[in-house]
Amino acid sequence: MKEVEKLEIAKFRFGVISDFVTGVRFGHGEREKLLRDKCARKYTIPFSSRTNVSRGSIALWIAKYRAAGNQLSGLMPLVRTDAGTYKKLDLSVRMAIADLKKEHPKWTLKTIIANLREKYVLKPNEQINNATCYRFLQTLDLSATSGVNADRRSFEAAYPNAIWQCDVLHGPQVKTDSGALRKSYLIAILDDHSRLVTHAQFCLNETAEMLKKCLLQSIQKRGIPQKFYVDNGACYRAEALSTTCAWLGVALIHSRPYIPQGRGKIERFFRNVRSSFLERLSAEPQSLENLNEQFSSWLDVYHNREHGTTGQTPIQKYTADMASVRPAPANIESFFREKEDRVVRRDRTVQLGGKFYEVPQGLIGKKVELRFFADEPEKIEVFLLQHSHGFACLMDAHMNASLGRDLASSGGPVGEKKGNATAVIPAKERGGGFLFGSCHVQDEQQ
Repeated sequence: MKEVEKLEIAKFRFGVISDFVTGVRFGHGEREKLLRDKCARKYTIPFSSRTNVSRGSIALWIAKYRAAGNQLSGLMPLVRTDAGTYKKLDLSVRMAIADLKKEHPKWTLKTIIANLREKYVLKPNEQINNATCYRFLQTLDLSATSGVNADRRSFEAAYPNAIWQCDVLHGPQVKTDSGALRKSYLIAILDDHSRLVTHAQFCLNETAEMLKKCLLQSIQKRGIPQKFYVDNGACYRAEALSTTCAWLGVALIHSRPYIPQGRGKIERFFRNVRSSFLERLSAEPQSLENLNEQFSSWLDVYHNREHGTTGQTPIQKYTADMASVRPAPANIESFFREKEDRVVRRDRTVQLGGKFYEVPQGLIGKKVELRFFADEPEKIEVFLLQHSHGFACLMDAHMNASLGRDLASSGGPVGEKKGNATAVIPAKERGGGFLFGSCHVQDEQQ
């Protein structure tokens, strides 16, 4: 079984047991009731034709998760478990079919497949087995449809960081450094218990990468939540977000399509932003930096003003009960960066995204792990056996040609060729950093 398949299974298992292992507090009888509910549900289990989970499986997964030190790796299967699954039906296609059938129960399989091709979930010429799709549809539980009289009782998390809600508000136009006008988006993450905004900022896009950065800043400031409640937008469905949440032990929950009531608290916060902040802005577009500075000042006032529903300020209600708040680990950024394995070539370079980067000579021939943010692909930290070897740098072949081979290959002082001699450039003239051949890494990054 491939590692990505093991990870998918582990993420599913964590989703089932998350309520039992993330510090959720239960009242008398609530744990047993939740356990019965989970056993009665029907699931789309990755790489399995089964649709139910037994009490014994849940207990076993909880024990394995705790035995592994509350790490997702404890939930990964040790042997192949994909016998009898829909091998000809990709997991992403199964999820898309299930979502469409639940949203449109009367749609035929032919209509669903046509819609998947329109959305490029299926390639134009990609073949799909209708019999397999029919068998998969029979496993779906379509009884939980959204009706006019659906139960939509209001709720509030019992303590801080039990649930964080997240959503995006379309903001005003801003002026970029080049003078162009761009639309802004406010990404906000709100604590359900206290209504405190753990982090919010205006951005130039609403991509999954920007959402991950906002979540990272929230966790750095307020610790790790137990549940992260989002809608069904593309940025929330990104594989990287679900993987990051699973590694952190955060249950990622998506609201049902077209039913935003579960995220009512952040919707009300956005109404407050529109009426109290956006309407008072100057009509003249400003820079994104200035917009965020003004919003930060407004947010400070919001946090220290009594909330009409709770009768307390958000900061008071949040800090009144901190026992359940899990602090962020020291290496929190590692959970949010993309990771790629590469073998270092004989010229001590690795290739990523069609470009070559230089790493220390001692890593030649070894398999290293490259960690980077997707929107900063040239800022790559190099790891070997979980130990950092600094940041790689974009290869400059012209610079390398001007270096002495011994110096360039040893990572020693940079030299300028003068006849047959090499004049060493003092460190202070090189910016105070160190070099991997022609790559310059600043001291504060070490």
